[in-house]
Amino acid sequence: MKKSLSKILISTVAVGVFMLSVAFSSWSMPGGEHQRNPAKMVSVLADKLDLTESQEKDINALLKASHAENEADRQRLATLKKILHQQEQSFNEEVARETADEAGEITARMLYVKTSTAAQISGLLNAEQREELAELEKKRELRRGKRRDQDNRGYE
Repeated sequence: MKKSLSKILISTVAVGVFMLSVAFSSWSMPGGEHQRNPAKMVSVLADKLDLTESQEKDINALLKASHAENEADRQRLATLKKILHQQEQSFNEEVARETADEAGEITARMLYVKTSTAAQISGLLNAEQREELAELEKKRELRRGKRRDQDNRGYE
């Protein structure tokens, strides 16, 4: 009995973690409206941070490499999301657990690449540009928070 409850709890937590990670990384899902475009990101950064040509070229290369490195993982994560969604109709604990575990591993890899890329970009910026980027990120998080609050109405 105790082992069964433990397995159910672990499965539930794993599925919950997966769903949160999907929400966090939804920007990278294939076909999603929030899919990132490296060229567009560089254009926005160049405009907002007044990048030099050298910075723009280097950041563009970093973002393209990061995007390419994560492409297979984005596609696999989309497939795993579909598999887990199907579990709502016919739950199989083993399939759900294995799928959620794999999704967690993929999400961890993607977050590592994102963090590594962000650190490399930060290293290319001067102090003033880093401060401006931090401000832009704060504003983006505020907008995201408002959208999430609107999206979650009725689910509390």
